[in-house]
Amino acid sequence: MTEYYLLETAYLIASALFILGLKFLSSPETARRGMFLAEIGMAIAVIGTLLHHEIISYEWIITGLVLGSVIGIPMGRVKMTAMPQRIALSHAFGALAAALVGISEYYRHGGQVDKIVMAAIGFEVMLGALTFTGSLIASGKLHETIKGSWSYKGQNIVTSVLLASLAGMLIYLIISPANPAVFYILIAMSLVFGVQLVMPIGAADMPVVISILNSYAGLAAVATGFVIQNKVLIIAGALDGSSGLILSIIMCKAMNRSAANVFFGGFGQVSATTAAPATVKAAVGTHAPAAGAKAHVDDGKPAVKKVSAEEAALLFRVAKSVIVVPGYGLAAAQAQHAVGELATVLKSLDVSVKYAIHPVAGRMPGHMNVLLAEAGVPYTDLIEMEEINPDFPETDIAIVIGANDITNPAARHDKNSPIYGMPILDVDKAKRVIVCKRSMNPGFAGIDNELYLNKNTWMLFGDAKDSVSKVITSMKDPNLKAAKLEAVTAEGPDVSGQPSVKKVSIDEAITLFKNARSVIVVPGYGMAAAQAQHVVGEFTELLKANNTKVKFAIHPVAGRMPGHMNVLLAEAGVPYTDLIEMEEINPDFPETDIALVIGANDTTNPVARHDKNSPIYGMPILDVDKAKKVIVCKRSMNPGFAGIDNELYILPNTYMLFGDAKATIAKLADSFKSVAA
Repeated sequence: MTEYYLLETAYLIASALFILGLKFLSSPETARRGMFLAEIGMAIAVIGTLLHHEIISYEWIITGLVLGSVIGIPMGRVKMTAMPQRIALSHAFGALAAALVGISEYYRHGGQVDKIVMAAIGFEVMLGALTFTGSLIASGKLHETIKGSWSYKGQNIVTSVLLASLAGMLIYLIISPANPAVFYILIAMSLVFGVQLVMPIGAADMPVVISILNSYAGLAAVATGFVIQNKVLIIAGALDGSSGLILSIIMCKAMNRSAANVFFGGFGQVSATTAAPATVKAAVGTHAPAAGAKAHVDDGKPAVKKVSAEEAALLFRVAKSVIVVPGYGLAAAQAQHAVGELATVLKSLDVSVKYAIHPVAGRMPGHMNVLLAEAGVPYTDLIEMEEINPDFPETDIAIVIGANDITNPAARHDKNSPIYGMPILDVDKAKRVIVCKRSMNPGFAGIDNELYLNKNTWMLFGDAKDSVSKVITSMKDPNLKAAKLEAVTAEGPDVSGQPSVKKVSIDEAITLFKNARSVIVVPGYGMAAAQAQHVVGEFTELLKANNTKVKFAIHPVAGRMPGHMNVLLAEAGVPYTDLIEMEEINPDFPETDIALVIGANDTTNPVARHDKNSPIYGMPILDVDKAKKVIVCKRSMNPGFAGIDNELYILPNTYMLFGDAKATIAKLADSFKSVAA
């Protein structure tokens, strides 16, 4: 009896410490104390359990302790960037443990259990099994071992059938527990359901997935507690499950997502129309140029403007307020310490510094908070989205470090965007924005960020840690002169002296084509993907009728198989004599009025000639950049298969004609006919 009361007292104290620990974790100021109390509570719970009278032998317990330590210690020493997938693995192991306890109890009793116990065992193994496989998939997606959303037609029907089957088998087992075949089928289908639940979900939504899987694991622990009659496990599981559920709902609200989709699969999916990459919108001249006039293709606002570390330092020197916007790029570059040092330097100059924390920045809840705390950033400087958004219009500089989708203005107005309706940080409303980013590659949502084309935005390209360190060095340099400050703060010219991305309208492009005497068409996989070969053939016939000489430049590896472009263009009736191989046509580009690039990317990238660090360095390319003018027909600024930005797009003679290739060329053909008529 004394042992019983001692055990119950230990469980009561442990439970109280768990509750207090969770309460203290709600504030950064008391979070460390909360962790300490929870650790003490867990130690008391474990020690109390080890004194349980039903423990006959400690050999297996010691074996499990040693084995768990051997596996757990290396897992605990991962980099902060790998923490999300490590947490997903922890969920998987915890859920597997719960499922194994349920299987053990069912096997031990030979299925001869009462209905209440069977209900607990059924919930335990079902939730444990689906959380196990779901967490493994989530970890794989976060580690980028598993890529893509893996959605398929009829997916929702399959999910519904699986869920209904699991519910049916669970009810059947509660009514008739002594059916081991149904029990083990329930486990197998739960494992499959976990995969079905998480596989369709994109990596961008993994923070919410981790949170809900944590909730499922907690509920499995509750069921385990009922099965083995362990009160502290019931309480701890309930705390885990409820807090995970609340956090998931909060994050769904922050991302404007449906909670029902998260809990039952299919989260993060969009329809076929909204899944298409969104193009960057920037102002373009609305008046079509007169015939024979030089087409005005520069946007009213500068497009992508680059800034150097020295120029950024000059801007920071004259700023009075700065908001830092961290994202996963900061974590990937391990730039938190450099960012903390930059804030210290700014504060020494009496600059107000705050950090804007989006609820789903990074790859797990609280990712940015933990990273910045590690760098010694005061928790009082970390401001949540709702509180800091009103401050942006009065802020001199917002520096975005590796944050993408959570700063994209398209979320406010573009109903076709997959992130439409998601609350974002109002970074674009700051007086000036400096974006620290490796390239123009999109974020997890796979769409271009309109922020980068705003006239108050400057791009500081490079590794985040290296770039911020260079800014700090420049700010400390007493010899840094403000000679370039006027150019930096001007709205028109590009800061680095390099040309920006220039957009062209259909009418402006038609003016260029009407005045051209020679055109080379450069087809690529984008033409094939859009099935644009027939409209391309029609448009080139119109050009020929206008006495324009037309050729097609065929790169040996254009498309996805040898001869891909030749077959497509032959299908569209393009004469084979117009298809010219790379070696033969390259000398013609310098004398060509317009090179029209349709969905070709890496095969036209000038970095292949000079950038020894590029993965395509040394690859023979088409000399498109040497044409007098280049018009690129492309959906967005997304890179090609090599995954690198194309320098061609920022050359002074290049104009971007954004949109679906088939639709865009069809518009060109229609406009050309109208002008000719």
